[in-house]
Amino acid sequence: MTMFEELYALAASATLTMVISADDKSGRMTINVIPKPKKDVDEPALTKALSLTATPEEFDAEFVGVLKGYREVRQSLAAQAEATQEVLQAAKAASAKKAGEAMTKAAKPAAAATPAKAPGVTKAAMPDPADKGEEGAVGATQPAASSAAGGGSYDLFG
Repeated sequence: MTMFEELYALAASATLTMVISADDKSGRMTINVIPKPKKDVDEPALTKALSLTATPEEFDAEFVGVLKGYREVRQSLAAQAEATQEVLQAAKAASAKKAGEAMTKAAKPAAAATPAKAPGVTKAAMPDPADKGEEGAVGATQPAASSAAGGGSYDLFG
């Protein structure tokens, strides 16, 4: 390809700014090709400028080949950055799906874990700490359950 065909191919994926300077003393020139990606690409390597210093004869002989290599590397980086973004988007979607499933599963056991009343146990059968029993003491030996269960007396400690 010619120099302008390579520049065109490179400009297809990025807007290019070229800065060319010459040094009279050394007989060399510096060419900077600065790309600005057309797409919102978060890959900083795709904005890396190509900066070359050589004689005009060296540019005539090798500039097209260098541009081609730079363009191919940029295309490879762009493809890698795009593939990485696709993988990250897929991982984000999968993570959101798993989180939603976990939330659904966590909500189901919580609803099922609501304690049901045990059969045969009523509030009257539970001892009331304010109830002082027959003797009028807080630690009475005859709980309220004993009178409801048939009248027998039960001593827990003796």
